[in-house]
Amino acid sequence: YRVDLRLRPDGKNGANSIGIHALYSYMKDRAAIWEWLAYVKLRGIAGNLTIAKLVELETRSIIHEAAVKTDAEQLRSETRRIRKLLEVKKGANPKSKDIDIKFGEGGLQDIYFAIRYLQLRDNIADDEENRASLNSLQKLYSNESLTVEDFTSLSEGYEFLSEVDHNLRLAVGRSTRLPYANQKVLKVIAKRMESGSVNELLERLTFHRLNVHAAFESVISS
Repeated sequence: YRVDLRLRPDGKNGANSIGIHALYSYMKDRAAIWEWLAYVKLRGIAGNLTIAKLVELETRSIIHEAAVKTDAEQLRSETRRIRKLLEVKKGANPKSKDIDIKFGEGGLQDIYFAIRYLQLRDNIADDEENRASLNSLQKLYSNESLTVEDFTSLSEGYEFLSEVDHNLRLAVGRSTRLPYANQKVLKVIAKRMESGSVNELLERLTFHRLNVHAAFESVISS
């Protein structure tokens, strides 16, 4: 995994590592909503996992308590703002025909933000052993945070976009942008995904992206 140190408390101005209680204090007093959206997925992966689990539980408790006390419109509007900011900063150039399946409208980030927003809004902890996105969506649906229509759109969209992402990486390396002008790559991906043609692949992609974005808008507006 690549580690983005800019996501640490206080960003580039903060220490590379801080103590446990300093983290708790930061999350209680100074963390922004975008940090809640990121840290809601917090999980220990190395070192003393017993301590990591305790930190995870306490930090999650702090985040959810703060989210519950936050004005609903503020949580909604800030989630939308951060999602749009990522689309503008990291998505494909608007002048390009490339399709960004992660950061673009209707991409994977729409699904990730919908999940995290609902987890915070409805105080549903991301505490399962299996924290895959599909499992998180199922949990949200079971808790009636998602309508059947939005659950279906987000789940089916996630499966399709993830498959495109996997095959795109095999074809061109680390990239989130489907090269619209590169017919050779598109044909390879279409074949791997058992689409009859490039046009069929692109039609399926458009179908799922439209559904995913509509579901994101439904979630963030509810």
